[in-house]
Amino acid sequence: METKQIIVVDDIQSDPAPTAWLRKRAASREQHEKELLFFSFISILALGYGAFAIVAWRLNFSQGVIANLLGMLGMGMLGYLRIAKFRLSRLVGALQVFTLAQAFWITWLTGGIYSSTISWLALAPLPAVLASSQRARFAGMAVGWVLIIGLYMYAFLGGETTLQVAPQDLIHWHLMMAMVIFGMQMALLYRMNTVRKLRFQRMQQHSRKLRQIHKQLKHTQQQKDLFVASVSHELRTPMNAILGLADLIHHDKSLSIEVRAKIEDIQKSGEHLLTIINDLLDHSQMEAGRLQVVKEPFNLTETIHSSFQLLKRRAETKPLHYRLTVDSSVPSWVMGDGHRLTQILVNLLGNAIKFTDRGEIELRCTAEITASADPAMALIHLEVRDTGMGIPADRQHRVFQNFSQVDHTIARRFGGNGLGLSITHGLVQAMGGEIHFTSQVGQGTHFFVDLPCALTQAPAPMQAADELTDSDQAIRILIADDNPLNRQIASLQLRRHLPQAVVTEVANGLQAFEQVRDGSFDVILMDLLMPEMDGLEASRKIRTELPEPQRSTPIIALTANTDREELARCIEYGMNECMLKPFNRTHLVQRVLSYVV
Repeated sequence: METKQIIVVDDIQSDPAPTAWLRKRAASREQHEKELLFFSFISILALGYGAFAIVAWRLNFSQGVIANLLGMLGMGMLGYLRIAKFRLSRLVGALQVFTLAQAFWITWLTGGIYSSTISWLALAPLPAVLASSQRARFAGMAVGWVLIIGLYMYAFLGGETTLQVAPQDLIHWHLMMAMVIFGMQMALLYRMNTVRKLRFQRMQQHSRKLRQIHKQLKHTQQQKDLFVASVSHELRTPMNAILGLADLIHHDKSLSIEVRAKIEDIQKSGEHLLTIINDLLDHSQMEAGRLQVVKEPFNLTETIHSSFQLLKRRAETKPLHYRLTVDSSVPSWVMGDGHRLTQILVNLLGNAIKFTDRGEIELRCTAEITASADPAMALIHLEVRDTGMGIPADRQHRVFQNFSQVDHTIARRFGGNGLGLSITHGLVQAMGGEIHFTSQVGQGTHFFVDLPCALTQAPAPMQAADELTDSDQAIRILIADDNPLNRQIASLQLRRHLPQAVVTEVANGLQAFEQVRDGSFDVILMDLLMPEMDGLEASRKIRTELPEPQRSTPIIALTANTDREELARCIEYGMNECMLKPFNRTHLVQRVLSYVV
């Protein structure tokens, strides 16, 4: 038996909410930057007010002295309150009001609109840049300009202002005012450069954090894919024994009808479980972007008819009119993936039967041929219509979602894992087509699938050996598998159709190599994962180290792994083909006979 270690995905030790942490840290740094700029402003203003107070005192400008001393006192109080942990946004508002009031007072005392300090009144709203909201910043600046416009209108309408200081005595005042404004500009410019650098550093940190998160998510996805593949592999291996033994017992003619019916139930349940396993594997491959479809000639009309017939017995258990309509325009042979098309049709028809208690279910196929293209193309239109329960309009967006059903009662009433239509949607897209539907509650659902396919000719007739299922030849067959039950099932299945076959069983690749070296076989059935030497290495040694005819002995790989890369490796190591477990008994015999007839 092939064994593979199941890898359990460990929880990633990372921040459970990295984006929240980044936002919190960014907000903290922004607050710190505002606080530094706040203290820079009040420090420069305090120095400026002190210098203005000295000049006003030397000019005997008593009201100017009082205004600037109050300014110094106000700046000191604001700094103390912030150190005492008062809310910064409120202190910024107080700074704005205080600065504007002091600037307007000085401007009024030194000439109003004619005063040279009008520039200070224009710059006084500068602390508004620290406001927490855009509205508050604009409001602070707007108040400054309202005051200036008010002084202008006062003078324009004939109002006069009493000058407390002669203009020629304000020369030192002008210079210090320019220095204060220049100082505030330099502080703001410095802080802006610092903020720019800090934000650039934060952006780099965030980028590193996001790259780390992306790497962790990618690793998690890889571990999940490996986990699903491993679990699917481990489930498919015992399913081979269950379905194989059930098939052998079912064909025992000595069984009573009652026992035979129970064996049929075991087979149906096993096949249903295998369908679920395959759905999970397809879903995992779609999420990883590794879902592949083949392009090979297949009989389109035959595929449609066989897909329809697969569900006919299920439909006959209900009072349904189950019918198929294939238009004469539909070509027989096209290029594509017939297996995947069968999967699409079975999913759509299975859903229609599941959700339709009575009425009608129709599968209809038409085609549009474009003969002018090279190669000639056909757009295949497939429709599956039922008269079932329908889908409510507000829940139709969930139809193609993973693990989703129209409502929570569906799984209890009808079963299913919510993957069928999601996988169907992914398969249609992988084949280059489109799928959509219309539905009305109580009237049914109508699915439409459009698939582009290149027209092709029917391939050459297959060898007659593929049609054989029985032979009296003394065929020599080597079975290499480390699981005794798997060897026994394969041996019994072969002997049922090949009664004269000589079957040799070995438990690992090394024993298989030694048997082939010392004897001669018509066909080798080789498991992949075995102790001592795996099937790949045994096949390589047979192909490279043994003489003819042993070197050319046909080797059929038996594996439960559906990974296309591993299947390609089998061919690379010299195997002729691969068969997936659980395999069909008749198909196994046909493949064996194809190498000996």
